[in-house]
Amino acid sequence: MDTAITPSSMHAVSDAVPAGRLRLESIDLLRGIIIVIMALDHVHDFFGVPGANPVNLATTTVPLFFTRWVTHFCAPVFFLLTGTGAFLTLRRMSKRELSGFLLTRGLWLIVLEAVVMRFALQFNIDYQVTLLIVLWALGWAMIVLAGLIYLPTWALVSVGMAMVAGHNLLDGVAPTNFGALAPLWTMLHVPGFLVTGPHTVFVTYPLVPWLGVTALGYALGHLYAWDAGRRQARCSPDVGRLTIPL
Repeated sequence: MDTAITPSSMHAVSDAVPAGRLRLESIDLLRGIIIVIMALDHVHDFFGVPGANPVNLATTTVPLFFTRWVTHFCAPVFFLLTGTGAFLTLRRMSKRELSGFLLTRGLWLIVLEAVVMRFALQFNIDYQVTLLIVLWALGWAMIVLAGLIYLPTWALVSVGMAMVAGHNLLDGVAPTNFGALAPLWTMLHVPGFLVTGPHTVFVTYPLVPWLGVTALGYALGHLYAWDAGRRQARCSPDVGRLTIPL
């Protein structure tokens, strides 16, 4: 059975935050740690050996391998906390207001990716090459979540798990199988060229798995509608006890 989000349940979220604050230290701490780890990825990009693969066991070193390997946690945590943060926003917004906020914020992130970040990362203004990276996927994740929040929690969890767990089952399906719709499959599932020619657009973050991670993050936010004792008991190191209310 779905657990309805009521003013009283969201009041419990507020009780978990010290008076005068609208932040949750556990979430902020995790986000901060991931930002620091993400900086390692940027160091590799700008100061590493061009073309070298830090996780190639035949050529890498132990420190280089692990400083690259650990950065693989960055994107999943960012998308997960995007969903959790969206749920927590219900402390000060109605669901309708949250949906509108996610929609507009998502569109803005896509614009930033295509206009601002392409210059910040590639130092060019000619649009010969545009990479659609993490802000692009985060933007679409917010846009899709703007609609998913109206689903019952069990349905939202089911959609999220299907996207994450079932994503690789479609690896054998190539964009060329869809003819004129091949770019759509590239956006959804397979990293690749969205547009080729004088102006090239390359998708590095296909959307399907990241939409699912964000949806699961929103479901995870329900834990913060529980009282502190129940939440801490369920989030103990015994991960087998971690459940999400359906």
